[in-house]
Amino acid sequence: MAWLLPGWGGPLKKKGYLEPEMLADTAALAEELVGEAFSLTSRDFRSLQYEVFTERDLLFFPLPDSALAGLVRAETRALLPRQRREFYWLLLSEQKIISLAEGRDFLRALLLYIFTHELVHMVRFLRFAAGFWMSAEDRFEEERRVHALAREILTRLRLKEMLTVLNRFDEIYA
Repeated sequence: MAWLLPGWGGPLKKKGYLEPEMLADTAALAEELVGEAFSLTSRDFRSLQYEVFTERDLLFFPLPDSALAGLVRAETRALLPRQRREFYWLLLSEQKIISLAEGRDFLRALLLYIFTHELVHMVRFLRFAAGFWMSAEDRFEEERRVHALAREILTRLRLKEMLTVLNRFDEIYA
């Protein structure tokens, strides 16, 4: 489950910021869709702990210029390895996402794609289908696999603008 943390720069309802309600709604829908697609158990969901931040919240983790989002993997501190828990920080490049938005419906579809894509990554890490650390070549192949899985999940959804978003990411991962 996602923890949505507000930005430190003031109210998020100001123009130019992502609305917390839209972030929460799209995160919840992505969790439901990914959970169904991968037949996640309640134990799996407990392992998928992540917090959502915008880049202005975490200036010490800059995203690459071309990235709309990124994952940072972290681990709780514990004396015994079995007591350690992994969790993720999902970083959103708020201004880049907003600059691509062609209206509210497109923004909702874009955020749903981003959350779904990143959750697919997390599930693949959880199930050891992919490693978090990999070479640049392997990373691009993993991105292509994850995009294909996210596309498969989201194609079933009849959401306005989703096909446009998927087609744009098809061009990137072709």
